[in-house]
Amino acid sequence: MLVGVGGSGKQSLARLAAYTSGHYAFQITITKNYNDNSLFEDLRNLYVKAGVKGESVTFIFTDAEVKSENFLEYMNSLLATGEVVGLFAKDERDAMCGEVRNDFVRDNPSMEENLLNMFNYFMDRLRDNLHVCL
Repeated sequence: MLVGVGGSGKQSLARLAAYTSGHYAFQITITKNYNDNSLFEDLRNLYVKAGVKGESVTFIFTDAEVKSENFLEYMNSLLATGEVVGLFAKDERDAMCGEVRNDFVRDNPSMEENLLNMFNYFMDRLRDNLHVCL
């Protein structure tokens, strides 16, 4: 978390740190029509990039991008557990587990191959690759 007065270069420093670390830097673009569903869509894309594809991602989120109080609840949940309730339907979650199956089997040859273990593998991979900068 970067703390400083407005105009002190927090976003620039976050982008520089992401670049030097080889991360994909993402920041939402607020529009008049940006709402909870738009945020969920952006988060889904980040989850796929970081959890399924295994790419390092830095998500930059500033106070100017908080359009509703719900955004803060989602960010709190993301920071606390890595999960946002209601982000994925069960069939979408199962599909993501299927996409990480080969990596799961390669990295965990002795573990039982079931949806719970693959989802935990996905979440561990997400926590390793998704970095949130507030």
